[in-house]
Amino acid sequence: MENRLDHLEDSRFKEIKRLKKKHVPHHLHWFLNEDYFSEELLGIYKHELNKYTRISNEAFSVFEKATDKIINDNKLGDLDIPEFFHKCIIHTWQNRTKNPFLYGRFDINGGIKHNDPHIIEFNADTCSTLPETIHWQKIQQEQLKGNVEQFNNLEKDIGNTLHTLKNSINHPNPFLLGSSFGYKEDILNVNCILDIAYNQGYKSFYVNLEEVIFSQEQGILYEINGEYQIVDVWFKMIPWDWMFNEEPQLAKDLSGIICNDLCTVLNPAYTAIWQNKKFLAYISKYFPNNIIAETHLEKPLLNEYVTKPYYGRLGENISILSSKIKEQSAGDYGAQKMIHQKYFPLEKDLENYYYQVGMFYTNKASALNFRTQEKPIITDDCEFMSHYII
Repeated sequence: MENRLDHLEDSRFKEIKRLKKKHVPHHLHWFLNEDYFSEELLGIYKHELNKYTRISNEAFSVFEKATDKIINDNKLGDLDIPEFFHKCIIHTWQNRTKNPFLYGRFDINGGIKHNDPHIIEFNADTCSTLPETIHWQKIQQEQLKGNVEQFNNLEKDIGNTLHTLKNSINHPNPFLLGSSFGYKEDILNVNCILDIAYNQGYKSFYVNLEEVIFSQEQGILYEINGEYQIVDVWFKMIPWDWMFNEEPQLAKDLSGIICNDLCTVLNPAYTAIWQNKKFLAYISKYFPNNIIAETHLEKPLLNEYVTKPYYGRLGENISILSSKIKEQSAGDYGAQKMIHQKYFPLEKDLENYYYQVGMFYTNKASALNFRTQEKPIITDDCEFMSHYII
């Protein structure tokens, strides 16, 4: 039998009254229609928050060291990254002032009460949950009585990175274009970056991917009022791995554009390494540690483990093999190769809802959020839950 003391106490949760659309900024109206936001906030203690920030900062340092090694050893091919893109990855990694990492999110299991937290993956390429983290958490925080704190510096920290990048561009009002496949949620995430960029002095604009022009001679452009605008920074909610598999010519064009410093693309090409879960196995082999979940390419000699696709997203095609839980999620990534990762269970409340921590990372740990679901695999059907510091 599970010990009730291992569950999240009811006293950790604070509930606020349901907010009407007129009290919520337009960035969030679509999410309200999806019945996605929890009306409760989960409280965490400062020592728990300190654990999350510490392991995130340490994990990012490990990612950097492992990236240095895999590039220096000429082993990018071991991650199944096409050879034509290696030069672009190396160029962006060696020129990170011009190609800064903008933001990503570590997904973390455990860490509340007596459990040690473990990072299970890094959403480093096309990370979402920006509107809910930046805007919704702030709104809910304002509904709580008293001087209640959150750990949420994401908007400021992204702004600082864009400000530094702007200073490296040789004209005063650089142009930042945001693009996605056109799905509503993706557009809302991109618009968060465009708003931050605008506040930092960029001219910012959104168009879908099919409207963007890629030229290895001129860079990235799009048409406005019959004229072509040259783009200084392109923020994409379009995965590098999708380009490799579905549009290799686009990846080749971008490689030429980036290597000739015609445009900065965010997130940079080297995040294709970090998004690849095969890289987690590389870390386990060459940089073993106790904060990033032990990961293998072959089925390990472990009693409890999880299988995941190399480039899976949204919690799809994941299997948990445990003495207590056997769970599997459906999805579109089942044909991909799989990694095998040591299983670390999620936190759970008394009503058997499971909770996963998201720690946003810019050039440091920047913001915390939670996603919750009635199943032990967090998928796109989850609820978003804000937090407060106890």
